[in-house]
Amino acid sequence: MRHAKPEVVKAYDIIVEAYHQGPPKCCHTCLHYANDGICVAFFMTPPQDFAASVNQCADWEMDVPF
Repeated sequence: MRHAKPEVVKAYDIIVEAYHQGPPKCCHTCLHYANDGICVAFFMTPPQDFAASVNQCADWEMDVPF
């Protein structure tokens, strides 16, 4: 029988799972969300609660990390 996983391994497993799911789909990780807080797809500033909400915009595109 295998021993129970240590807490550090459980935490690592959570990180790996999150990595495979990709970033959360919200304004802050979207290609269209500019540094000044304007959505360039719609040319407007989204409300704060919308910008922090996940899976709310059908036009979300993953921001290029470079």
